[in-house]
Amino acid sequence: MKRLISTSLTLLMVLLLISCTREEPVQVQNFRITFQLPSNFKPAVKYSEKEVIFTSPYATYKFVTDQNGVLTIPEIIPDEYTINTSWEISGADYKKLIDSQELVEDKATILMKATLTNYPLFTQKDIQMALDKLIMRTLLISKVYFSGTKDNSNRNYTVDSYVEIFNNSDERVYLDGKYLALAESVTPAAYLAKDHPNHIYTRQICKFPGVGTTYPIEPGKSIVIAARNARDHRSSASTSVDLSDADFEVKDTDGTGNPDVKALPVLSSSTSIKFLNLITGAPNAVFLFETDEDIMQWPEFFAPGKTSGERFRRVPIETVLDGVECLKNNASTGPDVNLKRFQDIVDAGFAFINATSGYTNESLERKVSAVIDGRVVLKDTNNSTEDFVIIKGPVPRNYDNPQLLN
Repeated sequence: MKRLISTSLTLLMVLLLISCTREEPVQVQNFRITFQLPSNFKPAVKYSEKEVIFTSPYATYKFVTDQNGVLTIPEIIPDEYTINTSWEISGADYKKLIDSQELVEDKATILMKATLTNYPLFTQKDIQMALDKLIMRTLLISKVYFSGTKDNSNRNYTVDSYVEIFNNSDERVYLDGKYLALAESVTPAAYLAKDHPNHIYTRQICKFPGVGTTYPIEPGKSIVIAARNARDHRSSASTSVDLSDADFEVKDTDGTGNPDVKALPVLSSSTSIKFLNLITGAPNAVFLFETDEDIMQWPEFFAPGKTSGERFRRVPIETVLDGVECLKNNASTGPDVNLKRFQDIVDAGFAFINATSGYTNESLERKVSAVIDGRVVLKDTNNSTEDFVIIKGPVPRNYDNPQLLN
């Protein structure tokens, strides 16, 4: 027993000695991060006096950048840190800070953010972090489904197309009085963006009804517009979609269709078609705009060199809220960017489905950028090539598809 006690005391003394002589970790000194704003910001604008948060498994530290947008930390305990920073700017203020022209509503929110996950900070090394820009416009076109599918008898099925509009802000937004439109889509193209920098020439325009507060869209929610028929199409085509609970159906107020779904009449059209004429294989350049002017007083034009046929009403690009360019996919060459109807300020890229002629049940859907306090925020870089993904088997109002999260 004495020997056991003696051995235990000896071991305890050794452990105490090791503990007392262990050196504290050498702190990392003068660690610097330079934050880079997107290139469209004016040179004089810096990421100054912004909070930067360092989080490790054991502690959280908060720092502030200097006037030049640089963070210098005199001393910090070496560890693996996740580094986060963000800056919210109103649309009105954002437009004062940039050099370029950009279609941003004054009430939109622009979120500048940067994240570095599990950064091993064990030695002094200056780094740079580029800030990503997320424009949280109030209303976005979030889904465009025009490809059609095959019905239960394997025939082409084309009456199930729809457009979805999403409230990407954190406040209730009203759809009343806004316009949904299609750019001209004739072949050969009549009015290309590269030749007409200030206007979009439309094939069809619909105006949402209401007196200002009739049709709200809550934050992170969407409304569905059946382009032709607001019914459950799965009874005729099992791979199709259920539009029986659509919010609007494009039709005349006295037109046929689902009597339980609000009519969205075509106000201006180059043809006599009463539904939203989305083309099965594309092109379909879809956009939202807003104006207090009487659009029926805006001029219409025949295709260049023609004096009869379709006439296209001209819409100024400064009225546009959001636009998605859906180009036709050609079997041998892919989409032809030279056929864009939207200027870069409306959509700097383009989207397209895999099919060259449709009937494949493919939808173009906007990616999810973040989930903030349970509210979905969609990606919006003003470039549909980056913002959209092709979804096989679309589901209206669904934003849980894993493909949207990539």
